[in-house]
Amino acid sequence: MLRSFFISAVRHLIKNRSYAILNILGLSIGLACFTLIALWVKDELGYDRFHKNAGRIFRVGATFTDESGQFDQAVTCVPLAPAMKNDLPEVEDVLRIDINDAIVRVGDKQFVEDDILGVDPSFFNIFSFKLLRGDAATALREPYSVILTESMATKYFGQKDPLGESLLIYLFDPNGSGAPYKVTGIVEDAPRNAHFSYNFLFSFSTLSAVRPQLFTNEGWFDNSYYTYVLTRPGADARQLEAKFPAFLEKYMGLRTKQYKFHYAYFLQALTDIHLRSRLRYELSPTGSMSYVLIFGTTGLIVLLLACINYINLSTAYAADRFKEVGVRKVMGAFRAQLIAQHLIESWLLAVASLLVAIAWMELARPLFEDLTGKVITTLYTASTMGALLAIASGVGLLSGLYPSLALSSFRTVNILKGQFRTGTTGVWLRKSLVVVQYAITIVLITGILVVQLQLHFMHEKDLGFDKDNLLVLKTNGDIQVVSGFEAFAAGLQASPLVTGMARSNSMIAGGLGNAVAVSEDAAGKKVNATVYSVRVDHHYLDVYGMKLVAGRNFIEGNAADSAMGFIVNEATTRTYGYDDPNQAIGKYFSYRGREGRIIGVVRDFHYSSLQQKIEPTCLYLLNGSFSRIAVRLNGSMDTNLALVMRAWKKYFPNSVPDYEFAEDSLEDQYRAEQRFSAIFLVFSAVSLSIACLGLFALVSYSVESRTKEIGIRKVLGASVPSIVNMLSKEFLTLIIVACFIAVPVAYYFMQQWLQDFAYRIDLGAEVFMTAGIVALLVAMATVSIRSITSAMANPVDALRNE
Repeated sequence: MLRSFFISAVRHLIKNRSYAILNILGLSIGLACFTLIALWVKDELGYDRFHKNAGRIFRVGATFTDESGQFDQAVTCVPLAPAMKNDLPEVEDVLRIDINDAIVRVGDKQFVEDDILGVDPSFFNIFSFKLLRGDAATALREPYSVILTESMATKYFGQKDPLGESLLIYLFDPNGSGAPYKVTGIVEDAPRNAHFSYNFLFSFSTLSAVRPQLFTNEGWFDNSYYTYVLTRPGADARQLEAKFPAFLEKYMGLRTKQYKFHYAYFLQALTDIHLRSRLRYELSPTGSMSYVLIFGTTGLIVLLLACINYINLSTAYAADRFKEVGVRKVMGAFRAQLIAQHLIESWLLAVASLLVAIAWMELARPLFEDLTGKVITTLYTASTMGALLAIASGVGLLSGLYPSLALSSFRTVNILKGQFRTGTTGVWLRKSLVVVQYAITIVLITGILVVQLQLHFMHEKDLGFDKDNLLVLKTNGDIQVVSGFEAFAAGLQASPLVTGMARSNSMIAGGLGNAVAVSEDAAGKKVNATVYSVRVDHHYLDVYGMKLVAGRNFIEGNAADSAMGFIVNEATTRTYGYDDPNQAIGKYFSYRGREGRIIGVVRDFHYSSLQQKIEPTCLYLLNGSFSRIAVRLNGSMDTNLALVMRAWKKYFPNSVPDYEFAEDSLEDQYRAEQRFSAIFLVFSAVSLSIACLGLFALVSYSVESRTKEIGIRKVLGASVPSIVNMLSKEFLTLIIVACFIAVPVAYYFMQQWLQDFAYRIDLGAEVFMTAGIVALLVAMATVSIRSITSAMANPVDALRNE
């Protein structure tokens, strides 16, 4: 009997090819989208879970509070780790990490490398990264020891054994000549699903040789490093956190009371860092749990829409099968047999859809990987294929359950007389499902509009400086570049393509360092506040296009400016209680041991993404060394870049050029939002396509049930437009209902998303109107295509059986 069911199912699907194709198309798209999203979600949730002791590893974060407010940060100080291991019995081991980028040289090979991490020997005890060669216990013990990844070992040494060899790293070297580091090991390349990456691991003890003050009591207040702890088995992280206040009072209490600020430490679970951490100074860009929830929900919704389509399509084409059902009942078929017959057909369709879905995934995989920045490596594993088959089978059987129950429930006599009706319940179910489909689609369309508008807003917003045509060169600690800057600048500025050059210690994209500043408030009282800073030269404001709102710029050759002058932003003056920036001019200002006066106030400028508000910031003059050279260009970027590179090679023949355009650096801050927008756009298009298939099914059902009515109307003289209008107006009502449902839902979720941005657009009615109009136009186009086809049919064909 089962064999006959399969044969009958295959024959029916072949006979009704259009029905089968529509069903397979809808289900396959839904399955493909769901699978790709599920793999992405699985990858995001799997970060750092490969470590053997992942459940016992925590990162120490800090909450800093002063008179101006508070913020959370991922960085701590050097003495913290050994003190925790010594004082807190719950701590089994500790690790410090310092992240750098620098020039690396071996012979005539030299490159600018990033992800150069200084780590303690406990690195391999706490984490489960694989040391392929070398001794984990000793490889990072001595200063100036370094472990290379497999990729870096091949890049610098080829097939030669690198152990025992040396390479020059231009790091912590005031002379700019680089220091030799001995290669003591080879480690696997950093896994993709770790919350930080590495290319080189050098011994943290190197810092004690070049910056010994970090390891003294003074080091407690230099927060530039990352601290991880491995707790003992069974230790309670919350109980450990409860000991932090007394622990910090022991080591930092006197200084924090003296300077009126406060630290509070907390623990972050290793497996929470990638998705749930939004601290300042993250070790590397993090993900977002909200995006995981959004995309995970979207994947389920797309699959749900595909199931809804199956139900609607099956019902729409059910009229073709009533006589078949009646004949089967007359021949003695039981209802259970009829249900089994239809479920087998549904299952076969689902399996066929799965095969097509795999083809869709192969076609879409390059685009998906480009959109998400991930490489899909687990698609063809036994577990993934087994899960897909189970999901497809479940979807097919569950989606086919309602049509099979509906078809098998009709009385035989009524079927053979041609008196069959599905009743109002079925009609309302189908219409409700279409409303749900379009409500979801309108929410998604609204989402993509809001995301695009926010991205456009961020791209076009005045940042307080001119980011266009601004090239930033990194010195990477090269003494040749620092000492030869004047000649280099003179040579470049002789060209009309270069309109200005300036030096600084940082790039104003991605954030600045901060420290506690002391200044006078409007009442003359000295107040502590956290202030960000950038060290600059006299040309900096002009080259960056920053505008003064009070006071003056630095004057070249003015000794007082060099020793005591500060320029602050408007946020600083507001923090200290000045309504008018001019009131701050001449006021006392102390920062990082430098005491002086405020000589100017610059208009607020953005040095972090628009997700963060502008904080108090000061600018003061360089003391000789610098790390960035900004070049203001005029003309073609290709021509300009070639000019700068020729000058670099001329003046610094032995130095590696390392550059970036300011605009590109700023765009990198919004990479996650741009990916979110692109993915959202794709899934909105998919959702709209599936919704159109569902609407096509409902129109088809309506046309099938009203074929004779349409024929009679045409015989009586009804025009094609009048028939199309008759068939279309009820569906227009459904889309309008969907709009009313979707608007409040979309408003709530997009308002929640926008809360992550300190500077954001306002949600106006035009966004929701546009989304509704787009959905309505596409829906009406779908309805019209099917309605016109029916309205133009020969009425004789509809009435010949009457």
